[in-house]
Amino acid sequence: MGGRQSGQQLKIYTLGQFQVKRGEHIISESSKRSYKLWNLFNYLLTQKGKSVPSGDLIDILWPNQENVNPEQALRTLIYRLRQVLQENSTSEPAMYITFSQGCYSWNASADYWLDAEEFEELCHKAGRLEDEHPEEAVEVYQQAISLYKGEYLPEYSYNDWITPMRNYYRRLYLEAIVNLTDLLKKERHYAEIRKICEKSFLLEPFEEELHLRFLEALIEEGKYRQARAHYEYVTTIFYREMGVKPSNALMSLYRRIKMDDASFEMDLGLIQDSMKDREQAVGAFYCDPDVFQDLYKLEERRVGRTGQSIFLALLTLTRPNYSLPDQKTLAEVMDILKQVIIGSLRKGDVITRWNDAQYLVLLPGLNYEQGEAVLKRIQTRFRSRYKGDEVVLRLKLQPLRPTDQKEMARARVERRESV
Repeated sequence: MGGRQSGQQLKIYTLGQFQVKRGEHIISESSKRSYKLWNLFNYLLTQKGKSVPSGDLIDILWPNQENVNPEQALRTLIYRLRQVLQENSTSEPAMYITFSQGCYSWNASADYWLDAEEFEELCHKAGRLEDEHPEEAVEVYQQAISLYKGEYLPEYSYNDWITPMRNYYRRLYLEAIVNLTDLLKKERHYAEIRKICEKSFLLEPFEEELHLRFLEALIEEGKYRQARAHYEYVTTIFYREMGVKPSNALMSLYRRIKMDDASFEMDLGLIQDSMKDREQAVGAFYCDPDVFQDLYKLEERRVGRTGQSIFLALLTLTRPNYSLPDQKTLAEVMDILKQVIIGSLRKGDVITRWNDAQYLVLLPGLNYEQGEAVLKRIQTRFRSRYKGDEVVLRLKLQPLRPTDQKEMARARVERRESV
């Protein structure tokens, strides 16, 4: 990277947005007419320090060899690119692109400034300063992350050759954030940590480590309400966008939020009220599979202690030939079935979506005949809501304990005798 700093220096921005400038003149905008020209420029820039054979450039720029003379086309494009890079320059022509022994390369000694290079150098410099000069390291890390405006060459994301460098700069950015917040944490500068994390969320909204550090800072500052709100926000978007449940690290922080909150409530009645559903939902309790398994184990213990009957129902959607429907159809019909199940059960019953095609239901306090009646009601209501014939609802019912098999067998005999 050229060392001179002047109005004539070529400035290249690649992090978050691609732009080539000289002074106030934006060269990349005035020459947008050629996609291949800037694709060539960015490839050579990304491969800086390497000699690129002309054949490789031809494969990149004309993968289908539609040009009858790609070698000539490449030479013409190189000439045009050199001319464009001299736009608005009053100094001697600079050789940004060199040619030697059949290979082209970006001239690293030319007078230019590249944000990605500056970012990389600052990250490495800060890393070297951490142990002996932490305060200086903090300043350098802050300079570095201010340069990272987003992923490398976002306008060219369809090019496979960009991916390794994009991943590299993203990793440097995340490492810089982690190292910087570690240094600030040692000095208890939690407000600064929060500001850094809040800015990073704009670029990396799904990077859990950043949210963990943000939550830690809020907890250390005693901002428990904000911490609780952010926890609920981040766990919601993680589940909605990626189907990911809270990690152990996030749940551990949430327990800290609840334990560290000094607003203890001594009125047991108020505590009970706070645990009630705000909207007093009608029908069965719907939960995720992990919670369902915990409730299952709890009910299993209760059955062992009291002998109370409880049944487990499995509801499965398949095609008539037992194969799975396509994902779109399955998602639509599973939503219908969910509403039918919740509306058909009591508040004490528990339901979960076990997988893409199945629901599990816990039915406490029923005998086998009553359990079958519940499933029949669900089947009838489902048929009235779903009018198609490509999906079939299949039902199974069994007791939680093997000893309840006698009750189930007795109920079957009673039904046969009554028929």
